[in-house]
Amino acid sequence: MRQVANRACIRRLSFRAFRANGTRNLIAILAILLTTVLFTSLFTIAMSINNSFEQSNFRQIGGFSHGGFKYLTEEQYNELKEDPLIKEYGLRRFLGMPFDAPFNKSHVEIGYSDANQAHWMYCDPVEGRLPAEGTDEAATDTHTLALLGVEPKLGTPFTVTFDADGKQTTQTFTRCGWWEYDEAIVANHILIPESRVDAVLDELHITPPGKDGMTGSYNLDVMFDNAMNISEKMDTVLANYGYQDQSHTEDGYISTGVNWGYTATSLFSEMDAGTIPSILCILVLILFTGYLIIYNVFQISVTNDIRFYGLLKTIGTTSRQIRRIVRQQALLLSIFGIPLGLIVGYGVGALLTPVVISRLDGIPHIATSPSPVIFILSALFALLTVLLSCRKPGRIAGRVSPIEATRYTEGSSKRTRERRTRGAKIAQMAWANLGRNRKKTVLTVTSLSLAVVLLTLTVTFTSGFDMDKYISRSVVSDFVVAEASYFQTGGGFSADTALPQSVVDTVNAQGGIADGGVVYGRTTSVQEFVSEDWFRTSKSHYADQEELDAMLSVRERSADGTILDDAQIYGMDDYTRDHLNVLEGDLSTLDQPGTRNIAAVYSTDDYDNPVMDSH
Repeated sequence: MRQVANRACIRRLSFRAFRANGTRNLIAILAILLTTVLFTSLFTIAMSINNSFEQSNFRQIGGFSHGGFKYLTEEQYNELKEDPLIKEYGLRRFLGMPFDAPFNKSHVEIGYSDANQAHWMYCDPVEGRLPAEGTDEAATDTHTLALLGVEPKLGTPFTVTFDADGKQTTQTFTRCGWWEYDEAIVANHILIPESRVDAVLDELHITPPGKDGMTGSYNLDVMFDNAMNISEKMDTVLANYGYQDQSHTEDGYISTGVNWGYTATSLFSEMDAGTIPSILCILVLILFTGYLIIYNVFQISVTNDIRFYGLLKTIGTTSRQIRRIVRQQALLLSIFGIPLGLIVGYGVGALLTPVVISRLDGIPHIATSPSPVIFILSALFALLTVLLSCRKPGRIAGRVSPIEATRYTEGSSKRTRERRTRGAKIAQMAWANLGRNRKKTVLTVTSLSLAVVLLTLTVTFTSGFDMDKYISRSVVSDFVVAEASYFQTGGGFSADTALPQSVVDTVNAQGGIADGGVVYGRTTSVQEFVSEDWFRTSKSHYADQEELDAMLSVRERSADGTILDDAQIYGMDDYTRDHLNVLEGDLSTLDQPGTRNIAAVYSTDDYDNPVMDSH
């Protein structure tokens, strides 16, 4: 058979065959549209859940910058901010915090943030603006103004007494802007000009970073080109200028922080051998569901047009050219079906996103993702599905001979006929029709079943989040009653913060309490011997290298070189102690009379993994 190498002719044949099958085209376009809707709506819902989850995380953290370099000198700040990996940067300088009433139950920080930093910390004024340099202006949120007992009115003064590096000062500011309070954000801010920060530091004779290691220091928050591999990018920035963030005892140490709110950060840090196959299985399942929808349509179409393809064979059209005709028609159908599917799918996803997220506890902020990745992935998946779905029908059309095409019947095969005397019944006829093409029957049933599987997976996912289990890692009761300073960041136990027994008795007398317990804290000095590395690590957030060396020089050392350090001792009754995660040993011996047993407490990371060198 002579091959015809005329692409223009093949395209013309394909286009005319396309125009001659209007009804078929509508059905095929509808199939492609529905498949694209499936992909787009699923990607929209998934990425919107991810976006909403990230936004909730960012508000708990207090910002959405990718990461930060902490407690820098001015020279280090000016050096690092110019690194080419950094696309945007923001500056923050902490000055102090008020601790006395009415701020004893709230975390309020006073300091300077530039426009980028303020935006990343959700400090965008809805009224007024950020403070101008060389003025006494200040901007804050409505919650802080309410604590001060003043109205959110621009141009009026307010006075705050706060602690700066252990020194108390009272300062008066003029309101220049304010923003709405967000309950999810732990830290409230009073933003003042950088010039005012320097003036207060001079007034109190504080040289940055102060005794606490952070007052007046420069904090550089950054944004990279994307949220992938944030930690590695920050390490690269440090290495470019001879710094490192691994060891406090080595030269060039700079403290860093990676924003764990970005799911890409936690996903790749926790990626294991089981996660990747699970993701791939879900993607293959979705792709296969769309494949079956479109494949059945193309299979029927080719079967109906089989005589047309047979006639093309008689005039010399090759099998490859017939396959190209089928593929080009599929692409023409995709031009109409995929764009419509993207639009409808995004609309369906946007409508379903609030419904799905409302069933997920712990995600109060619903944010439909506008990411172009949704449309790119959906279009690629839909196009890939179309191309895969038309491959086998194209092979069938290209393989059939002209003579076979004239008598082609779907599912025809030689069978041994048996005479039956029960007569024709509707159910028997339907069952026999299903048996004509068992492969097609299996594919149709599978297609229907996969739709149910996808629905079941969606319902399981949206109903599978247990808020009580999630918060049990940090809270084991419905309510916590303590002295106000306990809820401040960095608050600890002391004789002044102990909850009076009369308050405990009053709470227990209220009724309705099924169970509860008490945690006792240290109110007298207790010490333990620790390694020098742990001593430096535990105090590095407020002391620099020189100060740590000075502290170590006056500390008592044991024979094995360990350092005498302060310790925090806890006491717990049965209820609270039973909720501890015991790594090794048995806590029941703590109750045995006459014993002097203790249990060491280890810190955990963000993923509940014990940090074994934390004690």
